[in-house]
Amino acid sequence: MKNFYKYITAAVLAILFAFIFFMNSFKLPPEAAKLPRILMAVIVLLSLGVIWEAYRKSKKAEESGGDAEAPGEINHVRAFIFAAMVAVYIFVMKPIGYFIITPIYIIATYMFLKATKLRNMILIAAGFTIFVYFVFVVFLKLPIPMGILK
Repeated sequence: MKNFYKYITAAVLAILFAFIFFMNSFKLPPEAAKLPRILMAVIVLLSLGVIWEAYRKSKKAEESGGDAEAPGEINHVRAFIFAAMVAVYIFVMKPIGYFIITPIYIIATYMFLKATKLRNMILIAAGFTIFVYFVFVVFLKLPIPMGILK
């Protein structure tokens, strides 16, 4: 049951941060605010999914006398490091530029999470950055922080 409350706390904090960022999106031009608002909605939906899954697993464990699979432990150090990586990414995006820092961030994140091979990391980072360029700069003509590429 202890892990249940950890998951609920993490999900509620994610929803709170999403709400704060959503409110700050009103400071952006209307066309630039669309993507952050969509992302905040996704974060809220995923957080609600975490709450539902934690609740479902805790009920299952309760019904079977505690033998069912309970949510795993949260590695607080890794979670803090990941959050710090996100904060640094956001902080340096404007001075360095989206198209330089995003591939670096994606590769660093995948390496930290040990998610895939280096070749795949590079392909994903390049593909995502190219996709964003064509969708948001070429097609939608939205302002993207260019940093040193100005």
